[in-house]
Order: sequence, then structure tokens, then C-alpha cells
Amino acid sequence: MLSFVVISCAPDDDSAVIQGSVFDAQSGDVIENALIQITAPGALNDLFSRTDENGQYNIGGIEVEGVTDLTLTASATGYDDLEEEVRITPGESISGVDFDLPVQGSGDDGGSGDDGGQEVGGEAGGPAQIQLLPMSNTTINVAETGGITSTTFTFVVKDSAGRKVDRDHEISFEIIRGPEGGEYITPEIRFTNSQGEVTSNLVSGDSSGTVRIEAVIERPDVGLTIRSTPVIVSISSGFPHPNNFFVAPRVYNFDAYGYINESYRNNIAASVGDLKGNPVKEGTAVYFSSEYGGLVNGSAVTNANGYASVNLSANGSSPQNHPDGVGFIDVTAQTVDKDNNYIENTFTMLLTTRSAVITVTPNNFDINNGQTQTFNATITDLNGYPMAANTQISIETGPGLVASGDIVDLQLPNYFTPGPGTTQFSFSVSDADPDDIQDTEGSFTIRVETPSGGVTTKTISGQREKRSSN
Repeated sequence: MLSFVVISCAPDDDSAVIQGSVFDAQSGDVIENALIQITAPGALNDLFSRTDENGQYNIGGIEVEGVTDLTLTASATGYDDLEEEVRITPGESISGVDFDLPVQGSGDDGGSGDDGGQEVGGEAGGPAQIQLLPMSNTTINVAETGGITSTTFTFVVKDSAGRKVDRDHEISFEIIRGPEGGEYITPEIRFTNSQGEVTSNLVSGDSSGTVRIEAVIERPDVGLTIRSTPVIVSISSGFPHPNNFFVAPRVYNFDAYGYINESYRNNIAASVGDLKGNPVKEGTAVYFSSEYGGLVNGSAVTNANGYASVNLSANGSSPQNHPDGVGFIDVTAQTVDKDNNYIENTFTMLLTTRSAVITVTPNNFDINNGQTQTFNATITDLNGYPMAANTQISIETGPGLVASGDIVDLQLPNYFTPGPGTTQFSFSVSDADPDDIQDTEGSFTIRVETPSGGVTTKTISGQREKRSSN
């Protein structure tokens, strides 16, 4: 009997969740590795879960557009399948969708019902049910990637009383859902052995995705077709594809122009996906190179998430010949697709100096009592470009003065082009103590510190005029 409760609703997320447990209907014990699958509607057939050691399952990522009736089917070795209907809405999370699976041969399907779950003795009858035995591999790799590219599955065929049939009963296998990348079953037709078992193999193709296999026995003697579709295998980790190959640095504006320091580095990462956007096989090689300047430490291999990374070091280079100007370099990541063609992705970055050029107008100040004076500042690297990403710009004021505006406390993002907000700024300095009646000299300092620790300062001096303007 099915019972469930709605435990949450997330109206901003259309992905619904169903949770529950699977039990032995006779003993009440939990059943591990039972398969729970959405078998209707057909568009959701790829969604399934297997129970853990506590008999619990969780099917997430259920995308529905409105109130939807789902059919869930639970199956496990040695048990009859059980179906339940669940009504769900977008974003709903339902708990307690439990299944009590009857032991095969203990129900109303021809079993004795009083054998304590043991197989009925005597000569077996004709095939009536097809049961999947535990699989060693439910995930395989895309063909020719160097990983495991095939998996074996075994069914046992039983009669209506739960007895294993004898040899020479024909079973055919068919892929009823898959990525259509050339995956196949071999052989497609097998005959049961003396234990009623039949084994075949799924071999991957060149595409990743989920595969669902159906086993079929035709019984023309009784006009019956017996089907079983519990085999679900994931094919993953295909070859790199140019549409899913990306590369980027930690920062695009790096303060390494003319600076040599092996330990000062800019991480560069490549994201490598296959045709379906899944991570490529772990250990896929990616080669990195730089042109016009910088030093990239060669090649790297992808991790389990499809990322490969290297470092670009400050090697003292002073790029001169890039089409975009002084300081620019190109960094390229390269790998190989399934047809042995190179695929590449290149980005441009800017190497800037650790020292800054700071100009301020006016270059002194004369601030009346309680008044404010406005200044314009230009801050560039030695080549006239914006300072490096994450450069900290600040203004330190002397006694009786306070500053406000663009660069009082500014951390620069990645900029390539000089101009307002990147190299040109405005700010104001004010008399912070109008009750002070003494004329005094004062100053403020603009401080520029790059991520590598390069510091440049510019100090502006002037007067705080306390005399009356009358």
C-alpha cells in the first residue's frame, strides 16, 4: 500500500523530487539495490534511482509543467515488480513513497503462496517472468576513450511459480532508449542455459547518455509476449568536442610585464566537455602554449570534472609585437577530438607593469575653511594601460582632511582599455575640521599596490585656509 506526504514546495524551482523506501512484503526487511523508475509518462523514462543499504531511494530532477500523474515501478531480484501512481506538481518534494515488494511466487500469479518465499518444486513450466541479476557495471565510457566501454548483463527466466526454466528458451534484446551514438547489444538473441540464465553485452558508441534495454520472450503457444526493461546503463566521458572546450585565466590583466618571479603565477584552466556537454574521460591531455610572452608550464590532464589547469609564470618577458599593442599575449589550449583533429581555444591577456604612473590635476590644493576641492587623477602602468586586476587604489589623507570619490578605496577588475573608470578618475578632498581657526599645511597621498606587491605613491601638498573670505 502506498502512502506519502508532501514535505516541501519550491515555487521558484520546477524540479520535483520523490523519495521513499523499498521493503520485503513478507519480512519487512529493507531491500538494497532495488530499481525505482518513472515508467510513465514516457518523456520521464530516463529518471530512476536505486535503493541504498537502508532501502532508501531519491529521484530528483523531475521536470513537469503542471499537475502530472506519474507511474513508478519498483523491481528487485527475487521479487515481483510493483507499480504505484503518484500525482506531482512543479517544484514539489514528496516523501514516503514506499513499496512493499512481494517475493516472487508468493502472490496471485500462479505461485503457491505458502512456500515461505522458496521456489516451488517439480518440473518448471513455460517462461512467465524475466528477472535481472545484479550488474557489476552500470556506467561505461564512450568507445575508444580508453575506459571501460562495455558491460555484461544477465537475466534469469522463471515460470509463473518462480521456478527457473530449462535451457533453449529464446530471448531477444533491444535498445529502446539511448544517445544514438552507435551503441549496440551483442549478441541480440540468446538462449537460456540449464539454470534458466541468459547473458549478453552492451557496447558503447561515440556519444554519452542513458541507455535502456528491453528483454523480450515471445510465447506464441499461449499468445503471450513477456517483457522486462530494468536495464539502465549510463554512457559517459566522451571525446573532447569544440563546442564544449573553453579556456580562461584567473585574471586577464596580470602584473608580470618585465617581472621575473617563478612563484608568481596566474592559473589557467581549460574546461573540456564531450558532444553532450559531459566531462571528458579523466586523464584527457590538454596542451597549453603562449605567444608573444609569458611562460606556460606545458600540458595537463583533466580531472573527474573535466578540468585541466596550468600556471602562467612571470618570466620577465616584455611583449612588444602583439597586434593589440605592447604587453598583450595570446594563450592557447589544445586537445584532440574523436577524429584525431586538433581543437583549440585561444584567449588574449595583458601583462602590465608593477609600477604605476600617477598624475593629478591640480597638483596642489588650497582649501578654504569647511570647503571642498575636486581633483582628476590618471593612473596607468608604465605602458599607458590600466593597472592589473585586483590592484588596490586608495587615498590616505593628512590631519584635518577627508577624501571622497572614485579611488578612495578601489579594487580594479580586469581592464584592457584606458579611459574613464579604468585609468581616469575623479575625487574630492575636503576640510574635515571647520572649527579649527588656524591656517595649516596639509597633504594627501594616492597609493597604488598591485597583486604582486608593487607599490607606487603620489603625494599632493597644499594649504587649509582658515581666514574669513570677507
